[in-house]
Amino acid sequence: MTWQRILAVLSGPDVPAHLREDFTLLTADHMRGQARLLFLGFILSLPMVVYGASQGAGAVVAYGLPLAVFVLSATGLIVLSRPRAQAPDGEEARRIIDTVWKLCLLNAAVGSLWCIASWASAPLETRIYYPAIMSIGGLVLGYCLMAERSVGMTVVVVTMGPPVTVLASTGAPMDQVLAVAMAIGAGFQLTMMVRHQRLLLSLVEERHRSAELARRDPLTGLANRRALIERFEDFAARRMPVRLMVVDIDRFKAINDRFGHDMGDRVLRTLAALLGSHARGEICAARIGGEEFGLLGSAEALDPAIALQLLQEIGGATMPHGERITASIGVADAAVTDPDDWTPLYAKADRALYSAKNDGRNRVVACDLPQSPPISDEREALVSHG
Repeated sequence: MTWQRILAVLSGPDVPAHLREDFTLLTADHMRGQARLLFLGFILSLPMVVYGASQGAGAVVAYGLPLAVFVLSATGLIVLSRPRAQAPDGEEARRIIDTVWKLCLLNAAVGSLWCIASWASAPLETRIYYPAIMSIGGLVLGYCLMAERSVGMTVVVVTMGPPVTVLASTGAPMDQVLAVAMAIGAGFQLTMMVRHQRLLLSLVEERHRSAELARRDPLTGLANRRALIERFEDFAARRMPVRLMVVDIDRFKAINDRFGHDMGDRVLRTLAALLGSHARGEICAARIGGEEFGLLGSAEALDPAIALQLLQEIGGATMPHGERITASIGVADAAVTDPDDWTPLYAKADRALYSAKNDGRNRVVACDLPQSPPISDEREALVSHG
């Protein structure tokens, strides 16, 4: 049971699928900054590494291995100093994590080799210094890479594992004491990595919640105007024909005047629930402002008949104030290719809405696509309720 708990702790938190992209981006950004400092620190420490190498280890250990660390660290600095994309994606973030992992793992392997070779060839009175130096380097590596658990763990194991194994096998009491101390330090570092990753996940979750709240209308729970426009921009990026339906409650001010704004809010929430039932797939239901709502979707997904269906549903629904209401709906289509196409599309739907208001309310007015046959600028569909 104890081992199961240890493994559960070291396994770290499971990142929900909808947060993995953001979590990867945050992890890569964190590792990018930390790794640059780490590689710079390696380069600055190399003179002391050369100076402190055991005289009996030979030129390869004294000069060749530090040179390898210099090449790896300089490569890391060059790669990580390249300008980042303005909108980095998960694939780029994973490349950064993979690059840092490979360079640090190679550095860790070279460092372990330097430590063991220097330790084995050093006089007895100075042997102890090399694993001590390596343990410091291992803990620094682990700290800088703790944002990505798998990266940090493998690097710590490669850095600390060989010296700990060698020290534990000598039979000398002080070597074994140091081996145990290094193992404890490595275990503590691994635990801290998991805790750090959980903190990063909490930050990503909080950012996600904040982003969701920023795109939600607090009264109705529908998307807000900002989210509606963002959905439109996604359609524009894919150069898709879209359809916008703008829904406005008829004579809503009279409801507020007679029953109060609290009752008016309840009416808005009831209407929002009706619209929300049509928000599926690529169809977005949003509160644009006041008593005005919108349905946006691809022209294929958002059937024009939905507008007529909405009129029937709204007119037949029992409202909180005990009376029926009606709504007017303006519909506009457009083949969009640019985010700026939102303004003319909304203007067309808004003009159609006001035409429905001026022509008696409780009806749909739809503007045709510009490339449609020039039968009429607008056509009406009136639905009566019994």
